[in-house]
Amino acid sequence: MIASTQTANLRYAVACGRTGAIRNPDQHTDRHARSLAVRAALAGGWNPEAYARASGHPEPLDTPPLF
Repeated sequence: MIASTQTANLRYAVACGRTGAIRNPDQHTDRHARSLAVRAALAGGWNPEAYARASGHPEPLDTPPLF
């Protein structure tokens, strides 16, 4: 942990794409459509690349979670 402020934390969340705000409407996929895309991508079993594409998470899957 590091000492921080709410402002700094929110800036970091935006930079990491962890906010609900849609910054680019062209890339917007609503939650229902994203859920269906993930389900379809994983219908044949776990595939990390297919999951990353369907879920819209461009960061590597080995990136550790925040908590």
